[in-house]
Amino acid sequence: MASILFATLLFLSKLRSCQLQCVKETLDDSEFSIFVTTHIQVVSGDCIMIPYEYTFPKSKVKVPHKKIWFRGDSQTTVSVTVVTNGEETKDLFKMDGLPCGEYEFGFKLEWECNQTYVFPTRVRVTVSALTQKPAVLVPPLKEGKTSRLICYALPLCSARAKIRWKSTKTSKNTSLMYSTVHMWQDEQDLYLTPSAYDHNTATITCVVEYENNIVAERTITLNVQFEPRFLNGSQCVVKGELLVCSCISWGNPPSPITWPVASFTDFSIKSHRKAEIVNSTLTLNRSDFLDTSINCVSSSKLGQKQIQIQIQNYTENMKTSKNSVNSNKKQTLKAGFSWILAVSVSLNLVLLSSLIFCIYKWGKRLQETQLGEMETYTDLNRAQVEQEYSVIFPQTG
Repeated sequence: MASILFATLLFLSKLRSCQLQCVKETLDDSEFSIFVTTHIQVVSGDCIMIPYEYTFPKSKVKVPHKKIWFRGDSQTTVSVTVVTNGEETKDLFKMDGLPCGEYEFGFKLEWECNQTYVFPTRVRVTVSALTQKPAVLVPPLKEGKTSRLICYALPLCSARAKIRWKSTKTSKNTSLMYSTVHMWQDEQDLYLTPSAYDHNTATITCVVEYENNIVAERTITLNVQFEPRFLNGSQCVVKGELLVCSCISWGNPPSPITWPVASFTDFSIKSHRKAEIVNSTLTLNRSDFLDTSINCVSSSKLGQKQIQIQIQNYTENMKTSKNSVNSNKKQTLKAGFSWILAVSVSLNLVLLSSLIFCIYKWGKRLQETQLGEMETYTDLNRAQVEQEYSVIFPQTG
């Protein structure tokens, strides 16, 4: 029982001793100071380094103590360093790269009995957008041939990176093959089999995603080499006494056009190029060229292509002209017939009207004649009656 009492008294004595040792002292701001750049500008992904020097009352802040950097709120700790030598008051605070934005950092000391002093000075860090882009190695691209593209992620302040590829506007015949392993890496390959229709249209983008949500990317437009090919619009037509032929080719590199005119002396060739399209026009006398077709040849270092263009000759033109004349004749006859029909109808109407008028006149005369005869007959009868019933006056003496 005595031993238990002794142990209790000893524990209370030590507890009281600790409480006396951990009494927090009143701190004077004038005894604390820090010398540091208050505004630092860096690029996203760059290492952030803040050199600083601080002073403190060594009689109050005992060693070991802690140097703590925080971001924003003093409770959001970024870095903690334990100091065992009180003479070292200069140091360098280093952080990995941050995404684009504005940040504020502060500094504080912690020592025994959970005592803390927060320095009032703040360091503002402005992080601008990342200017570095990944490097993309692109070999010469040829239609139908598989090429290896390589994307290299540039190092950013010890930040690890993940690489992926994306494409836009590639044709349906284009093949893209690359690994989709989700791991940290410095480079990644892309195996590309392009089409001619990807040239100057399709794009390939290498996307590098670093730690701390930092993203960098580079986009390239595909430059694809391909053999020449002929486009719609190549034709030969007869224009009066001339034969005019047009030929259009498309290739990369641009493919010049030639015509088989070595045996002719009177001809002209005009060619012009727009991007990878070459347009050539041949003009010569129709009477000098007796064939029904002509060859157009387009060639480059990748190959040569030839097309046979049919000539639309005089017979087709004459048929067209004859059909046009017949059509005009039909239209003229149709118009003449319509005019004659209209005149005929008009004359028939006039004759019919005249006939009706004559019949009307004749009928009226006939009626008048019959009426006269009836009046004469009436008069004769009246005379006879009067004569039959005449009065005989008496004679006077």
